[in-house]
Amino acid sequence: MAQESEIKLSFYASGYCEAHARVVDPIHGKGKKKFYAVWAFLQIPDVGNVLFDTGYSEEFNAATRRFPNRFYRWATPITLNLKHTAKNILEEQGIDSKEIDYVIVSHFHADHISGLRDFPNAKFICSESAYRQVQKISGLKAVSKGIIHQLIPSDFDKRVIFIEEFADHIIVNKYGITEFSFFGLKNLKLLLLPGHAKGMLGFHFRSAEKNILFATDAFWDYTCFRNAILPSKVVKLFFDFWDDFVATNKNLKNMEDSEEGITILFTHCPKTLTYISNEI
Repeated sequence: MAQESEIKLSFYASGYCEAHARVVDPIHGKGKKKFYAVWAFLQIPDVGNVLFDTGYSEEFNAATRRFPNRFYRWATPITLNLKHTAKNILEEQGIDSKEIDYVIVSHFHADHISGLRDFPNAKFICSESAYRQVQKISGLKAVSKGIIHQLIPSDFDKRVIFIEEFADHIIVNKYGITEFSFFGLKNLKLLLLPGHAKGMLGFHFRSAEKNILFATDAFWDYTCFRNAILPSKVVKLFFDFWDDFVATNKNLKNMEDSEEGITILFTHCPKTLTYISNEI
């Protein structure tokens, strides 16, 4: 079992896309908003080097060069400094991309998986429902759900581990959120956060210094989350299921209100940028 007190958690950002702020906040939003692609790096003794998502990489532009994937690039134009890809950030710290043991895929939207091909030795952990959707849909329907198949390694099937099968324990906590215990850890759990994307995962990490719930795309802005300002209904076009999105956020609010000291972070929220370790 890993020595949990020694787990190291860091956050980084690899590129961003832009959309109108009214998509996030239909009441107060003005102008363009940058959606930074934040990912996490966990160094877990006795387990290895673990990424949670990868952000953007140069693979995104290659994968969206032709139709129908090009619609994705038009809808969410990206900006990426190649020094800030997950692979290059880690190599700056002396960690070779071949030394990444696991990549946990929160969901299969391009801003979360564009760097998967950069980690050839990693096993992939995701929810089975998320990957089954990827396998079932193609063409414009896939693009409408944020899925670009060319970003997924050709040997993904051989390297994937479904958390539903891999977990040590699966429970539904008192807030209605499904928790997956894994790697024999007590202070790091994966959470099922449905709504935005099929089978979307987040994680909850506790240590002596930190109590962080990384809720990925369960919301995009913490202030809107706390003030119950839902995003524009236009997002229903690419969300998996709106009612699940609303229910997930109700559950997260109940958890935040009840758990003293917990910090909820969302992938694209400006608040989350104060936790990242690289310059942007």
